[in-house]
Amino acid sequence: MAAFLRTTLLIIATLVCAVKSVSQPIDAAICKEDSFPVVNGYVEVLKTEVLVQFDSVTKPPYDSKFIRLDNDPIIHVGYDEFHYWFRFKVHNGDSTSKQLMLLLGQLGMREGELFQSSDDGWKSLGKIGYSYSFESRPYAYAHYTYPITIGPKTTDTFYLTTDESHAYRVIALALLHPKAQKKMEARFYFSFGLMIGMLLLFFFFNFYLYFSTLDKIHFWYSLYIAVQVLLLFKHENLDAQFLGMDSRSGYRTLGMAGVAALSIGMLIQVLQLFFTNIESKSLLYKTTSIVKWILFLSAAVHFVVFYIEIPHRPEIILFEIANKSTFVGLILIVINCIYSLYKGFSTSWLILVGLLIFLIGGFERILFLTSSSYLFPPSLFEIGMVIETIVISFGLMYRYRVYQREKEKVTSELQKQKVVQVKRIISAQEEERKRIAEDLHDDLGSNLAVIKLNLQSLESDEGQKASLMQLLDDTSAHVRQVSHNLMPPEFASTSLKDVIAAYVQQLNEDSKVSFAFYQKGGSKYFGKDEELMIYRIVMELTNNILKHAEATEATIQLFYHDESFEMVVEDNGKGFSDGSGNGIGLKSIQSRVQYLQGELAIDSNKAGTTIIVSIPLKSRQNDS
Repeated sequence: MAAFLRTTLLIIATLVCAVKSVSQPIDAAICKEDSFPVVNGYVEVLKTEVLVQFDSVTKPPYDSKFIRLDNDPIIHVGYDEFHYWFRFKVHNGDSTSKQLMLLLGQLGMREGELFQSSDDGWKSLGKIGYSYSFESRPYAYAHYTYPITIGPKTTDTFYLTTDESHAYRVIALALLHPKAQKKMEARFYFSFGLMIGMLLLFFFFNFYLYFSTLDKIHFWYSLYIAVQVLLLFKHENLDAQFLGMDSRSGYRTLGMAGVAALSIGMLIQVLQLFFTNIESKSLLYKTTSIVKWILFLSAAVHFVVFYIEIPHRPEIILFEIANKSTFVGLILIVINCIYSLYKGFSTSWLILVGLLIFLIGGFERILFLTSSSYLFPPSLFEIGMVIETIVISFGLMYRYRVYQREKEKVTSELQKQKVVQVKRIISAQEEERKRIAEDLHDDLGSNLAVIKLNLQSLESDEGQKASLMQLLDDTSAHVRQVSHNLMPPEFASTSLKDVIAAYVQQLNEDSKVSFAFYQKGGSKYFGKDEELMIYRIVMELTNNILKHAEATEATIQLFYHDESFEMVVEDNGKGFSDGSGNGIGLKSIQSRVQYLQGELAIDSNKAGTTIIVSIPLKSRQNDS
């Protein structure tokens, strides 16, 4: 009984192997205008350690060693050192010839050639691969494609050889109707033109933001977008068609695994700058930084080894390092987003959502999951790449607006604190002025009056007494004047216009400079404290004119407009240079103008000096 079972199982296994090794012809009728059939299940493969020439592969013993492929749309082989031949048959049951398109999904083909049986034997349909220029391809399309013709009532056999050494191997074959091929091409070029155009738009946008704001996150993100564009070109062989990289050196200048590692490293750099709530001393930040630099290093090493084609085994190890570090980098990106969100950075939601499709597509590519997008792009990874760029760009804009609001808030608070501080200083100064004025008026003035009375009662030389009496009168007048200037006694009950007019009249009596005063309009917007500030500004400006300007004429003008108050003080003096205009007097004026939330403008030259103080009135009107 046991012998019978063993015999039965052996027969079944033999039949299964026989069935698997028998190739079924592809019926050309399955190629419709609106269908995209993948034909891996109809294809047989021969894998050898040495290169077998075409003359030998069609003859024993090799012709019987072909094995049918699995019926998967995409077969991931990876790095290996074997040489491959593929064989398939196409049957045309119609009475007319059939034009078909054989589409290949290989990503890094060095050389390939397709042979078709004919009445005269075998004929080559042309050579493909990055060893040949784009113009020499049998069909001008970014992906390797062969146009084939099947005669009426004919079954033709095809042999395809591919050399994909030193590259990741993917097996994918599709047989399409020419109109289906054109539809696919139109969709492909349109979608990738749109995606690359959008990526370039945001590249220039972020580059502009970098030069506008000098925020280095925009610099890194613009570099990241540039690498993403390169990755798109490499991934879809668009670099050979549009960038002139249709040669061995052109293709191998940048390995796709290296570009992917570089891309994720740059994305990590951008996110580390974005997630400001993750401290640089934290374990997560340090771990992420280590992985980031591993990605940069593996990308650089991969570029070198990919170009020079080192022995197979070390090349596989370096490829796996780049691939695995990219995988770890994607995981850390997710962890950083979640942790930043946990720490209260709400914008992390935006980044996480923007990265979602890109991360799913990235994991799909890194884990080499089966996807028909190798033949019929765009893939989820590529679509996610564009969505992620758009969302993160808007996230950076939102971040910039938040920072601007915070900066404006801090600036406003500092300005308020500065105004409060200036107010306290000025208030203290005014209190001290008031105290000194009262002391001068009450104590010193009274003492001078008593001295005068006592002097009058003394018997002395009349001439000497008269001289002393005049000196006392002058001193008393000067004390009264100083006290008046420090704090005019009638200020609380007198308008600003009258106080300044009286002050100007006194200047004209006591100085050689001819002062003119003019006011247009009137306002109740200023309180007495603010009017006192304006009065002090007038005193400082006129004091500067008297001491430094060497002027003969000066004018003080006050203008009350609908929304602003302007004070214009002019003189015909010698002016001052930029360096001499930074004295204590001007600094005092600037402090008082700042207290009034105004602006100070100075125009000085050899013909004289004009100083304009502008103070807004609208806000005061609203406050009142």
